[in-house]
Amino acid sequence: MHIYLVRHTHFFNPENIYPFHLDLYLSEEGREHAKRIGQWFAENKLQNLPIHTSPIIRCVQTAEIIASYIHAFVRIDQRLIETSCPNLQGKKIPLETPWIVEEDDESRESRSDILNRVLNAYKERVNEGKDCILVSHGDALTILYYYLNSKKLPKYLWGPENIENIINRGEIVNIELNGDKIHSISRIKV
Repeated sequence: MHIYLVRHTHFFNPENIYPFHLDLYLSEEGREHAKRIGQWFAENKLQNLPIHTSPIIRCVQTAEIIASYIHAFVRIDQRLIETSCPNLQGKKIPLETPWIVEEDDESRESRSDILNRVLNAYKERVNEGKDCILVSHGDALTILYYYLNSKKLPKYLWGPENIENIINRGEIVNIELNGDKIHSISRIKV
């Protein structure tokens, strides 16, 4: 069995604001990238895979584009939603150390809450025992990735020293399972 984690692709954010739950739409670059992801699934004969996605529009659009290539249905799963951070949502992202501002904000959803909800969605899919795709956001997928790899989360997840462990926009993480046990985890850049 395979569970594919896909982070949404690039979205239009000309004012460079913290997006969190805002409905920012895919850019043309993001739409093209989502098409390449859909083509990757189609070329690898991964048809009709159920796609579970965050309700935020950038994820829904990514999921729908992928679905159009593999004849799949898209289902919304609230547990895959973007991190909540009401104090910063819609505010301009600072040029210096934005990851520190974000991580230290008192209104930010805790990592344990993020992990719990995303892990519940993941485990539900594992228990179903069928290949599927989960489309979500950087925090949710990266925190899940750390957990599945038994890695300790750093204080500043988005700090430049941790960049190799961040799930990038449009990246696919292929989790191969034997029953409910992970056989391998691989990252695919499309």
